Amino acid sequence: MTRSRIPTGRVLLLFAVLAGFTSFWFTLQFTWTPEFQATALPDGPTHSNYHAFRGAMLALGVNLLLAWVGIRANAIRLESWAIVVFMAVFYYAGWWLAWPIWGLHAPYFSAEVVHAVGTVCGLAGLATLKPDLKAL
Repeated sequence: MTRSRIPTGRVLLLFAVLAGFTSFWFTLQFTWTPEFQATALPDGPTHSNYHAFRGAMLALGVNLLLAWVGIRANAIRLESWAIVVFMAVFYYAGWWLAWPIWGLHAPYFSAEVVHAVGTVCGLAGLATLKPDLKAL
């Protein structure tokens, strides 16, 4: 990996992680928001709050992995990098696949912008920091 790619990849991942932590924080807030409850759910209206918490924790985990790749950019191994890419692809798919399948999307334009920044910067940062196969 050339030296110039590392700072670029790190900056891209920094923007991705900032976007991811923003999304994490707003998702986490749904955990304790009564208006987010599924009041018609017979098994318990707070079940949707529970899912918000789960989603926030998964987002936190993936964003910490992205930060880890940025920190370890000089010495990341291909196997570790591939696992983080796998996790990131499904994390970002959760932001985008619901729209073409069910017509669901983020409730605010600002959230869509945060998701777009996170997705583009995250995947571009990971692609930029892909370990050089020659170095393995």
